[in-house]
Amino acid sequence: MAGERAKLETILGRLRRTLRIGLAAAALTAATCGAAAQGARPGVTAIGDAAVTGFSGAPAPDRIAPGEDAAAQTFIDRDGPSLRIVDLRRMGGPPEAQLVGAPKIFTVRAARIGQVFGVAFDDSNPPNVYVAASSAYGLPIVAPKSGGGLIHIRLGAAGAVFMPGLWGPNGGPGAIWRLDGATGEVRLFAMVATDGRANSGAALGGLAFDSASKMLFVADRETGLIHRISGAGADLGTYDHGVTGRAALGLAPAPWRAPPPLDVAKSAFDSAQPATWGYAGPQRLIFGLAVHDRRLYYAVVDGLQVWSVGLGPDGAFGSDARLEIAAPPSNGPTEISKIAFDAEGRIYLAERAAPTGAFDFEALAQPAIGRVLRYAIVGQTADGQRIWQQTPDAYAIGFPEIFRNGNGGVAIGYGYLETGAANRGSCDGFLWTTGEQLRVSADAKIAARLARGGESHIDGLQGNPLWRILRDREPPFVSYFISYADNFADPSTRGHMGDIDIRRLCEPGPAPSFGRPDLPPPRPLPPDMPPPKHRPVPPQGKPPTPPSNTPPVCKPWQICGPPGTPPCPPNQIWRRDTNSCAPTCPRPNVLIAGQCCPPPGIATPAGAACSNSSCPSGQTAIGPSNFCCPSGQVYANAAGQTACCAGALVNGQCSPPTTPSNPNCQTGVNNPVCCPSGYVPSTNACCLASQLTSTGVCCPAGRKPTGPNKAQCGFLIPIRLGPFCCAAGKIPVGDGSCCLPGNVTTSGVCCPSPVDPANRAQCRSVSVPPRPCAAGYRLMPDQSCCLERSVRRNGKSCGNAPPLPVPVIPRRRHADCSTRGPHYIPSPRDPSRCLRCPRGKVANDKGDACVAVGGHPPPRLAPPRHPPRVNCARLGPRFIRNPDDPSTCMRCPPGAFANANRSGCVRAPYGPGFIGPPGYYPGPRWGGPPRRWGPYPRRPYPWRPGAPYGNPGLMR
Repeated sequence: MAGERAKLETILGRLRRTLRIGLAAAALTAATCGAAAQGARPGVTAIGDAAVTGFSGAPAPDRIAPGEDAAAQTFIDRDGPSLRIVDLRRMGGPPEAQLVGAPKIFTVRAARIGQVFGVAFDDSNPPNVYVAASSAYGLPIVAPKSGGGLIHIRLGAAGAVFMPGLWGPNGGPGAIWRLDGATGEVRLFAMVATDGRANSGAALGGLAFDSASKMLFVADRETGLIHRISGAGADLGTYDHGVTGRAALGLAPAPWRAPPPLDVAKSAFDSAQPATWGYAGPQRLIFGLAVHDRRLYYAVVDGLQVWSVGLGPDGAFGSDARLEIAAPPSNGPTEISKIAFDAEGRIYLAERAAPTGAFDFEALAQPAIGRVLRYAIVGQTADGQRIWQQTPDAYAIGFPEIFRNGNGGVAIGYGYLETGAANRGSCDGFLWTTGEQLRVSADAKIAARLARGGESHIDGLQGNPLWRILRDREPPFVSYFISYADNFADPSTRGHMGDIDIRRLCEPGPAPSFGRPDLPPPRPLPPDMPPPKHRPVPPQGKPPTPPSNTPPVCKPWQICGPPGTPPCPPNQIWRRDTNSCAPTCPRPNVLIAGQCCPPPGIATPAGAACSNSSCPSGQTAIGPSNFCCPSGQVYANAAGQTACCAGALVNGQCSPPTTPSNPNCQTGVNNPVCCPSGYVPSTNACCLASQLTSTGVCCPAGRKPTGPNKAQCGFLIPIRLGPFCCAAGKIPVGDGSCCLPGNVTTSGVCCPSPVDPANRAQCRSVSVPPRPCAAGYRLMPDQSCCLERSVRRNGKSCGNAPPLPVPVIPRRRHADCSTRGPHYIPSPRDPSRCLRCPRGKVANDKGDACVAVGGHPPPRLAPPRHPPRVNCARLGPRFIRNPDDPSTCMRCPPGAFANANRSGCVRAPYGPGFIGPPGYYPGPRWGGPPRRWGPYPRRPYPWRPGAPYGNPGLMR
């Protein structure tokens, strides 16, 4: 009975390892065999792939003591992904807001590079990837705990250090890491420093690669400088926007005062207050970067401004800084964290909400305020300055709230055919963004429609056609969604995604088509809209005067003055100083998105004519992004800056509403302890609610409640979605296998037999099947198989000789070969040792096999040298050659003797003399006299002239 119970547990354990995702999500990720076939890749990266960054995660502890703060025991997951290479070549069908199982080709863990945000490809083949250390997800710190170990703390204290996993090994806040696109090698590329002073904590912002000069540009968030890094990792100079850039427009300089480095061991540091993290002033603080038309575009936090400066042939900075755009503020504090351009010269801006420093690692940024905006060039002034459209186009990012769920990443990729295959002929076909909770909707009808396409709580990527801007508050139904992590997101997480970059080469090809009549084609440009970029527009005369009873409407491609005034003619701007249209903007005025503004108008945060703030009465613009806050909630924070309180002010101080972790907790006989929110009592301790089984057992880390009624703790494996190819009559399930539809539960588990139609939530009760025996053998009570004529009369035992003992192979500790580099895998014979891959090969994603990389096949290696074979016959009939080392011999177990060719042991029911010396065999049936078959035995039958030689192993 005990043995049957153990076998039943084994079978149930295998079932519990199966992943749980819905049938609809699994079916949507299925693809045809031809579409799912993986093409040849030159390395770990390829043209069209996306490099995506994100927070590696910080899982809450499964079990804590009563009264203990769970957040104090929460630490960064060093095994979580910080950088992933995502294959975007096949989506499996037209965009219908479905979850797509795009393969994650390569993953770099936080233990290797820490937390990173900015990412950029270079122009190598295959392209290399660069990522920069970031504080966008917070600056958590830890301190030694009494009794050993570490504890997560909020305020700086003696002995405090940055939390492990925040920065990579031998790196720091100024680290730039390089992923080799061919070999997958990750190494420290550069350490950003200013005059020998290393970055102390504010870390870095965006990255931009210049193909012409082969330079990498990076924004230093602590000093406000932009560094120019060579291909060898050398710092070749800096650009100071606060001094040089502002001086070019006649604005007051904002130099860096070089304050003392950030010290987390002092109480002035507060991990929950970004104002104490050592950022540069808002007038010089830079985040997003991009290179376009031999100019470096960069985003300044103050006023959400986008500037540009010329680049020399060697990547040197020019002195012709321009203020290009001042984006309108969002619903809360944001920064422009990424800039991208398409082939028509339109600029795309992605916002990232301000960091929160959440102590529990849940909402790392302000939720639902991250936008993606687009500006087009609508004209050109007489002196050659570009005129950007006044009001930007916006994209619907995610389904919740007001479609502002971006996390600060944007990139442009290839379009797609109606089959979902990437179309290399459509170089600017799709817009990819990073975001949070992308498929969640409060509308019941929309939620039901989305549920048919996969999981709702998704932090990851959204891809939609480039022309699909937000119109009439239409949700992003024409889009793809890809989950970043290997499991679905916690509903309370915010700001966990980072940046994205896509390397593409334009090729001629067919135009994208989704093959659906209900999907409208891209809307053509209106006839009166000027062409993009810098092409001159022929004069069209004075625009017609609208009827007096109809106020003029300013189109996005027109430049207009105050409400009620007609639009300006093409290639003209609106001058604020003269209240009229003009062909140019004379200095010292500044041209901002079609408005000619005096310098004081852009220097004042709010109330000025050219300020990007437009707060109604009763609200106040809060810098640096000038978002609107109710005047009754405005206060001065610890740094003396004007801020917006989330709740009401109490005596002029911001006191956010706090609620007890479990206000309804009442201790008693049945509830001896009070646990924080999200935890439940379990044997005088607090267990994470999602880890508690129905029997009251708290599952340890790495296991989850599974089985019927969730009564047991089972092992789970990571979710790995991908394009599947199943045979006819089967569908893919979450673990990557194919299953009969009638055997799949509603949670996506493939059962060994058809499920009960009345209860499709779980598999039928599993009984241990009898162990099958080969023909001529009988199943014994001990579940072994015995030769029919060797079974004793009682039918319960087998023969006279005891059964051969099963050799026990001791388990060896598996070595972690990933620390030695991408060329090492565990040895198949000895997993505790590492084996180097042959030249031209690297370890695969699982790290258990070598795969070829590069555009050429791996070099042909010389055949292995086999050790000399030893003659074991001289030691007696019980010795055979060692299968692991043919140069040595090993002894057969008791009751067994060597077979004819000394390659294995066989049972001898009639004594040792029955086998005979080498060169003899027992005959076609057991019990016959031994016969000699010749000096070179090859078959278990008498040899005859002309008969082919067989395999002597058939004797065993």
